[in-house]
Amino acid sequence: RSRGLGDVYKRQQLLAENRQLAKELLTLKTKLPVEDQYRSFLQDFQGIAYRLDMRWNPIFFHGAVNQLTGYSETDLLNRKPDWYDIVYPDDLPELQTKYHGREFRKPEFKAQREYRILTRTGEIRWIHDTIQTISDINGTPMYIQGAVFDITERKLAEEHIRRSEAKYRELSEQLGETNSIKDLLLDVITHDLRNAAGNIFGFASLLKEMNPTLEFIDNIETSSLSLLSVIDNASTLAKISAGEKIDMVKLNLTEIIKDSLEEFTPMNGKALVEIKLRLHEKLMVNANPIISEVFKNYVSNAIKYAHEGHLVIVETLKEGEYIKVMVKDFGNTIPEDSRKIIFERRITLDKTRTVSYTHLRAHETVLDLVC
Repeated sequence: RSRGLGDVYKRQQLLAENRQLAKELLTLKTKLPVEDQYRSFLQDFQGIAYRLDMRWNPIFFHGAVNQLTGYSETDLLNRKPDWYDIVYPDDLPELQTKYHGREFRKPEFKAQREYRILTRTGEIRWIHDTIQTISDINGTPMYIQGAVFDITERKLAEEHIRRSEAKYRELSEQLGETNSIKDLLLDVITHDLRNAAGNIFGFASLLKEMNPTLEFIDNIETSSLSLLSVIDNASTLAKISAGEKIDMVKLNLTEIIKDSLEEFTPMNGKALVEIKLRLHEKLMVNANPIISEVFKNYVSNAIKYAHEGHLVIVETLKEGEYIKVMVKDFGNTIPEDSRKIIFERRITLDKTRTVSYTHLRAHETVLDLVC
């Protein structure tokens, strides 16, 4: 009977041990997937996860250790080399000063730092290092952990941007100096041209008094006045090219067009070309007087490409709030697919037309600004 009680006790003890063993096996099975997931995560991790004790002795380095540094995890754990031995020499003093004091012993210590390292092959790489102190439930620091990421490409891009900014800043300063010289030259040239044009106008007026019947003298006088007007407009054109605002006034567009075409009068009806005007009696617009140069340019191009003796028509149309000015000639038509590119700078459509269309591009800009 005493033996039977002992057997029962032993069986109960074995059952208890089996239950404990089963429980431990279940716990182990539960842990294994977590560890597998952690191991898989570290294999795919593009940085380095690390942990140090409170004396900065390494506990582990996991992740892309070899890819980032050229050393193995074992090398760094054995401090062959120590992590600070691979820090770029110029960046080391700041790291040692900042992070080897007492700050990291505070429970809430966190820091982010960017510095360079030298790989096993001597390559320089920029890294972003996030570091923090981990404490127990009582707030006592237990260890230091962090993660390191390669930011070399970002740093190279930032450096490229800095160099580009410096380059364009220098070019901008040079351009400012060039514009100052250009303005000075423009002032000198316009002053000298104004004097010359003024002399031509003066001599033409004198000749006209002496020979009032000579028609070509009228043409010289008109052309010299036109030249003086162009010279006076030079400063306005300079403002336009610099993108500055220019003054706007109320103008009768009809009169502006008529005055603009005065210099073509010698050609009109002289078997060279006939210019017909189909203009409204009065068209009031808010614009700058330099707009007259646009009409001169368009008519000049029309005359160049209209066959001798043919017609050039200048016509105005009202379209709602807008006024359309059309200059028509009856020479060879510009192909439809080329009509947009003639407003680009220095475009020549073919070798037979030796004139370029630079002025058309310039006057398109003028139209955008003076109307």
